[in-house]
Amino acid sequence: MISCRKRFAGFVGLGVFAGLLLFCALPVQAGAAQAETVHAATLAYRDFTLDNGLRVVLLQEKRAPVVVVQVWYRVGSADEVAGQTGLAHMLEHMMFQGTRTLAPEEFSSIIARHGGVDNASTSQDYTNYYIKLGSEHLDLALRMEADRMRNLVLKEEKFISENKVVQEERRMRTDAVPAARMVEKYRAMAYQVHPYGRPIIGWMADIRKHSVAAMQAFYQKYYAPDNATLVVGGDLEFAAAEERIRHHFASLPGTGQRSRSPLTQEPTPSAQKQLYVLDPEARIPVWMVGFLTPTFADIQAESDAFALEVAGTILGGGLSSRLYRRLVTEEKLAVSVSADYASLSRDPVLFMIQVTPRKDASLIRLEEIVRTEVERLGQEPVPERELAKTRNSIIAEHVYDQDSIHSLTWNIGRAITSGVDWKKMLIDYPDRIRTVTAEAVQKAVVRYLKPDRWIVGVLLPLPTPTPRKVQE
Repeated sequence: MISCRKRFAGFVGLGVFAGLLLFCALPVQAGAAQAETVHAATLAYRDFTLDNGLRVVLLQEKRAPVVVVQVWYRVGSADEVAGQTGLAHMLEHMMFQGTRTLAPEEFSSIIARHGGVDNASTSQDYTNYYIKLGSEHLDLALRMEADRMRNLVLKEEKFISENKVVQEERRMRTDAVPAARMVEKYRAMAYQVHPYGRPIIGWMADIRKHSVAAMQAFYQKYYAPDNATLVVGGDLEFAAAEERIRHHFASLPGTGQRSRSPLTQEPTPSAQKQLYVLDPEARIPVWMVGFLTPTFADIQAESDAFALEVAGTILGGGLSSRLYRRLVTEEKLAVSVSADYASLSRDPVLFMIQVTPRKDASLIRLEEIVRTEVERLGQEPVPERELAKTRNSIIAEHVYDQDSIHSLTWNIGRAITSGVDWKKMLIDYPDRIRTVTAEAVQKAVVRYLKPDRWIVGVLLPLPTPTPRKVQE
């Protein structure tokens, strides 16, 4: 799940990359020491690192005279400590509240006056900022992002007002929504020790305890060039863009800490877990099951991650998926089914299946069907026709994603921040999906979606008593 400052967004689902097939490296351009410039049939990029540790990826795409500037910081809610949850998201809000040269809210006002838009988001693994505007204003965007990377000014007055905004955001998005409350409880139950079990926005008690001093320490620790990636895509010239980046960012000091501290690893579940929540404010039930699975960040389990992408689509990827056909179309027990696998996360994540049952549906029968279909996927080879359709669907989704320079730059930044080689994924992804076999899907399901590792969560509306008739 991603928390945005100006708008609320959903989480990236199954897979994130589109692939490119024709790919060849050309010599590095003059004056681009340590840089790698590559041209492909539909993609040209330059990838380099400044001496202060800032990783930079430039993408040249000239279909429209616009550029996207994204800054990715390798810090998210998973990097917070107990008692200070929500700091990463709170700091995201404060990043718009002024620097040594800009007044509070002036950052977005300047971007808007130049015809652009900007926003930010926070997840478990990263905090991201982006600007979209005309390519003639690239230097302006670079200058402003470099400025707030090290020159943020945190004032008590603005902090107090923005902290109230965040508290209200939590009330509106989580505390007032039964399904959101349920998911928060579920994640806290599913993860025993890993910080992925904490809410990105933070617990309300912790949000109220945030302080300027804590914000300042968090900012100084994590907001530095050697803990960031700059991705710029659009109508740009490599040499000119790199020169402006070096001009604005090269003098910023790093922290000297270029490796990310490992997180406490979640132990493999040794038994099933179940959570039932009766909520008087809930109007519809929700049923979900999760399994702890590896991601692309785990090189040793990379093949399993590709197989799990295919397995997720077979089970819950759209109207022709197995669970949708059984639960919605045939037995009419549910109104929706989905599967979600955040494969580009830093650490193992929950492979999720979520069902919205019909009001009076038997949840026992619903769970029986889910168990049957998951077990069948591990026991029986997927028919070649179904497997081919699934692989084509995944590849098509990723290719369509390439149409947007914002999505492309987003996926690259997301991969780098999660510790995944974005070039390898970009080149190999379609071919790796094409080579996923029925046997590989079976093995991945048997290995990770085991019956004794089910983590089930159920939200049930609490029946309200029928009002008694008043005796006259």
